Amino acid sequence: MTDFTESANDGRVRGQGTDYPTARSTSNQFDSTSTTMRLGQSFIDPTYTVLRAFLKFDTSAIGAGSTVTQVNLKLVCVTDQSSTDFDVQIVKQDWSAQDPLSDANREAAYDNCLAGTADAAIWRNTSGMSINTQYASGNLDVSWINKVGNTYYSLRSSRDLGNNSPSALEYIDIASQDHATVAYRPVLTVTFTVPGSFIPQIMVF
Repeated sequence: MTDFTESANDGRVRGQGTDYPTARSTSNQFDSTSTTMRLGQSFIDPTYTVLRAFLKFDTSAIGAGSTVTQVNLKLVCVTDQSSTDFDVQIVKQDWSAQDPLSDANREAAYDNCLAGTADAAIWRNTSGMSINTQYASGNLDVSWINKVGNTYYSLRSSRDLGNNSPSALEYIDIASQDHATVAYRPVLTVTFTVPGSFIPQIMVF
């Protein structure tokens, strides 16, 4: 097992407006240096806020000839303000064209997260979630892994996808790559076999 820290280029993009459709469709800020990535929605009169997060893992060490057999994403929530619970969806979004996030490209990343295809497995629902605790997703799409480069994902709230307007706070803070506690940082666990070997290799990115 080899541990790789998640890319320093992770982050989140925020949309805001005095009406919900504007908040969902128009970004106004990005952050790629905080120790946490805020994800979800909120309404604090008169402002609606929508937040989407972006993850990047260098999975090039797997190698082109290897066969990926299992993938799981592990995250830690450090703040839970989800008065209304939601699924944390893992979106198969290649945001490499917006890497690194900036004011010039945050809108494309934000819009493509909402429009992107969610993996069949979520990270988890916020109901009953303990803070400062690592949880693993279900098994993710093995074909999404880039065996010779970076693997990109984004995260969104199921209520954001469902166009469910918030009436209060419904967001969480997920530890980012910059978090001081190394064990809280995002981890992508990939199980694979290498050519000529029948022994599964497990690498943690």
